[in-house]
Amino acid sequence: MDLGSLLDLNTVLVAIVVILLICLVSRSLQWPANIPPGPPGYPLLGNLLLLRQGNILDTFRNLRKQHGDVFSVKVGPSLTVVFNGIDILKEAFIKRADEFSGRPYRYISEKVFEGKGIGSSSGEHWKLTRKFSSKTLREFGFGGRSLESRVKEETASYLDSIEQHNGCPFDIKPLTVLAVSNVTCSIAFGNRFEYTDARFKRLTSLFADNFRLTVESGAVRNLPGARYLPGDMFNIKKLISNYNDIKECIDEQINEHRTKFDEDNQRDFIDAFLTEQNKRGKDEQIFEDINLSAIIINLFLGGTVTLSGIFVWAILYLLHNKNIQDKLRKEIESVVGTSRLPSLADKPALPYNEAFMTEVHRMANFAPFSVPHGATKDIQFRGMTIPSGSMILVSLDSVMNDPNIFENPDTFNPDRYLGQDGQLNGKERNVISFSLGPRTCLGESLARLKLFTLMTSLLQRFEILPEVPDQLPSLESIPGLTRAPKDFKCRIVKI
Repeated sequence: MDLGSLLDLNTVLVAIVVILLICLVSRSLQWPANIPPGPPGYPLLGNLLLLRQGNILDTFRNLRKQHGDVFSVKVGPSLTVVFNGIDILKEAFIKRADEFSGRPYRYISEKVFEGKGIGSSSGEHWKLTRKFSSKTLREFGFGGRSLESRVKEETASYLDSIEQHNGCPFDIKPLTVLAVSNVTCSIAFGNRFEYTDARFKRLTSLFADNFRLTVESGAVRNLPGARYLPGDMFNIKKLISNYNDIKECIDEQINEHRTKFDEDNQRDFIDAFLTEQNKRGKDEQIFEDINLSAIIINLFLGGTVTLSGIFVWAILYLLHNKNIQDKLRKEIESVVGTSRLPSLADKPALPYNEAFMTEVHRMANFAPFSVPHGATKDIQFRGMTIPSGSMILVSLDSVMNDPNIFENPDTFNPDRYLGQDGQLNGKERNVISFSLGPRTCLGESLARLKLFTLMTSLLQRFEILPEVPDQLPSLESIPGLTRAPKDFKCRIVKI
């Protein structure tokens, strides 16, 4: 390339950057005067430097103290409004759910999935997609097999794999990821995989990469114009490539199902979707192949990384609270015995186990903020204007660590959810780890079933011990938008 061509290229790049900067500045100047209060920021950058410093959860807690339950931060030219406190959350996301149930524009989702699926869509498309998906999962019983039977099948394999470690120290997280992913495979694809299966290992590896890339880039990747910057400093190109690879794996399954499809013998979620697609046609608003791919990916993302992370937190709290572990096992033995795996029918008779997992959800606080909502129009809220296009964050942490709701919130205490009769007392309803309102996690019931079955079955048959006696692993989390536990090993010894 000659010097003239290089100069021309540099001129074009400079022009693009200047145009982007002008657009970004002009956009921020259009905000109304009464947007929610927040910290002052720098030109163009907004509060980006503040948000990149230290722990984002601590930063948002401090901003709430300074600016109130509804405050805003500026990420470049984009406005993010953070909602805190149970009263605020109920008003916005339950009473006024129609105004607050949108999703913000996200370039990667639009690029790969055209904004389809449950997680990224808004309006009528989201309502219809969620209605179909929820109904299909609720009535799940393909091939005469219930959700519970599939979870139990996976639990048995999970326990067998744990037993093969013979009580030696190991990291339980990778195995847990495989188990919870396999349940989703059984629901979506109709069959589970051996943990050594090449296609299964590739799929779980891709989702692990997706989580890592997402955490590394943070919300900065959603900045308008970020994708035009040279290089790939915000992992945008890597994430698009990753999503395309995942989509390729899912589409392969869809195509295999289509060649063997039998409407009278539906095996799984894909078959249920194809049945409706055949009835209504591919041009029907929600029954396009790309929507099916997006839904299945949503099921994996919601039910794998988060769920396995919560389960690993549960293991940590069991290691740190031997008395609680013993009490849980005693309750299981008295109700279930040892000759069979616990079942969903046993759950009402295991209130202490339910209280324990509820406290794990609260203390783990794995996802302190729900998946972002978006203002699809200007919204008036308590004398403030939330401009159209704003991202809206729901602080679940502000409820689950509220001392007015949970006494001594920094203390792990399952008994806080039990009344004098030993039954749940209603406080568990304030543990909103699956969010609240119409946008609550679609797979909540399935997630609770997985956690209940895996944990009670594990405690029934094994004792969980630290890698080194009297040396407990850290309860600190890895800094980021999620509170993932740090890596550790433990010994799981058959009783």
